[in-house]
Amino acid sequence: MSDTRLINENDVFLDVEASTKEGLFSFISEQAERLGVTDDAQGLAADLMDRERQISTGLTDGFAIPHTKSARVKHVEVFYLRTKAPIPWETMDSDEAGFFFALLVPEENEGNIHLQMISALAVSLLEDDFKATVKSCDDPAELTDYIAEHVQLAELG
Repeated sequence: MSDTRLINENDVFLDVEASTKEGLFSFISEQAERLGVTDDAQGLAADLMDRERQISTGLTDGFAIPHTKSARVKHVEVFYLRTKAPIPWETMDSDEAGFFFALLVPEENEGNIHLQMISALAVSLLEDDFKATVKSCDDPAELTDYIAEHVQLAELG
């Protein structure tokens, strides 16, 4: 079995200071550049915003799954982010969002992995225990173990 994980400790960002979508997307893109996921943070932020304009990635209970398929992304990466305060977001329950799973997928994976990832996360986010744990856990190692254990993917490309 592969040791490829959906998310690792470097992908967890708690108490992010962002008050807008643009601010959050800039933060995500800067971290992606720092981690070698992209060489173009500004372009990646624009790709995230372009995708968000098509249809909101907001769900319910303060969660959103912003994502992009981009030629600027070198490899699949998933971030979990918690903002210090909820930010305005179009959600299914008309509430703000403060808990984010950001999916960054290379353009060539367009038809497969991002849909599997979104589906797996959406299923997990139907579970009250999962939502409560990812909202409250402050230990990145514990959080990544929990997410890896509960979000089931056939294979991460």
